[in-house]
Amino acid sequence: MNRLELGVFLPIGNNGYLISKNAPQYKPTFALNSAICKLAEDLQFNYVFSMSKWRGFGGRTEFWDHTLESVTLMTAIAAVTKRISIIATMSPMLLHPVVAAKVAATADEVSQGRFGINVVTGASLAEYEQMGIVPNGYRERRYAYAQEWIRIVKRLWTGERVTADGDFFHLVDCVCSPRPVQPLGPFIVCAGTSPDGFRFTAEEADYSFLAGVNLEETKSKSRTMKRMAAEIGRTIKTATHLMLIIGETDEAAQRQYSNYTAGADTEAIENLIETYTKERRASASARIERTRDSVCFAGQVVVGGPETIAARLCDLAVEGELDSILLVFPNYLRDLRVFHEQVRPLLEMRGVSSVAVSADAS
Repeated sequence: MNRLELGVFLPIGNNGYLISKNAPQYKPTFALNSAICKLAEDLQFNYVFSMSKWRGFGGRTEFWDHTLESVTLMTAIAAVTKRISIIATMSPMLLHPVVAAKVAATADEVSQGRFGINVVTGASLAEYEQMGIVPNGYRERRYAYAQEWIRIVKRLWTGERVTADGDFFHLVDCVCSPRPVQPLGPFIVCAGTSPDGFRFTAEEADYSFLAGVNLEETKSKSRTMKRMAAEIGRTIKTATHLMLIIGETDEAAQRQYSNYTAGADTEAIENLIETYTKERRASASARIERTRDSVCFAGQVVVGGPETIAARLCDLAVEGELDSILLVFPNYLRDLRVFHEQVRPLLEMRGVSSVAVSADAS
């Protein structure tokens, strides 16, 4: 039996991840996100994940002009859940490593060892440039900056007194106490896909979140990441995020998605593309390519009835060797139940178990 971890990509930005006037329209709230997390925990999902966003893309839908702060939200979520793992996003540019270590240790204490960090170097630097905080030369050395940052954080988590005189950070006898509940500190996630991002992830992270132009490319990246980590004596779990459009039949699901596409907020989409065009990076070009072909800003879209959805997920888990899939839905509270009741049994029939296993049972 193959085991597949499942997570929920929380809608901490308005309207979630569909850039469409015909998609559900809502503001992000703690009430909504906590309800989603409690349901995901009840349905035995493995984790919930939140992004970080400091500037939206406007348009008729005001796409992501309204967002919650990731670490604050996830610490609050930790206090109202009991088992599910909690992943918050941090940018090394925004938090000094000593502050980040203390914040994460606090969240790990609140969650009693369920906290993880998604390290982002900034897919779009515009949201950081508006604050005037982007260091000189950062664009070319973002992962060198992130690596120096995370290694200081990890040293602080293990109780070491840290004095460091690096390229970016200068510390004198810094400490972090109390230490995190997890002996080595919160687990680390990274979604870097550039050569530097891949190398950073292989060396420093526990999970690599990957996205390809299509599912075949995602599977190939998963296998490549596992090989890269093995070459330096590490193991790493790979994951991707998918928007699921689940209908009673393939045709019904396609009609639903076609309706979202017909309502595309073209102004917001063009604003998003313009932002990534300024980045001049290969990974930014890939994001532009995905964005032009979809009203979804959350990885690949899988459209179909329960059988089709189950088949695609099993293919990623078995052929792509993916350990985890982060799920996105148009209507979270409804679609989580539909997935649990109609798709999960089909995964089991195909030899893929997706029910979370408690620490005591593993």
